[in-house]
Amino acid sequence: MTKLVKNESYRSQITETLNIGEGEDVVNLNDDQPKLLFGLEAKGVPLFYISLNIHDKILHNAMLDLGASHNLMPKEIMERLNLDITRPYKDLFSFDSNQVKCLGLIKDLSVTLVQCPAKSILMDIVVANIPPKYGILLSRSWG
Repeated sequence: MTKLVKNESYRSQITETLNIGEGEDVVNLNDDQPKLLFGLEAKGVPLFYISLNIHDKILHNAMLDLGASHNLMPKEIMERLNLDITRPYKDLFSFDSNQVKCLGLIKDLSVTLVQCPAKSILMDIVVANIPPKYGILLSRSWG
């Protein structure tokens, strides 16, 4: 994603698609309970979120976290997208060293960026029973 934004033609397409003005700050860090956005519900999705096509559904609030080591999805989102865990996976540790109980791994899920649908990406996603404050947390491998 960062490679695309560095290219001027892609950057202008992305900012135009997301309706972001030059130097405009669209991040709301005070929102404790963000709404889960699917399909055509999204209007004005914040800049640090990207939209993904997953099995003919659009998940608008995939959050980039370049400090994360794994792609992480809440169980509720997995169920709403009709996805299944494909194999068990070890537990993870959060930034504050708390253990995060993982339910399993979705192996080799094909996703595409809504803004660049020609390129699909195979990714592994760890699923945990955590509050759905975002659709999916994308790891540093996206940077």
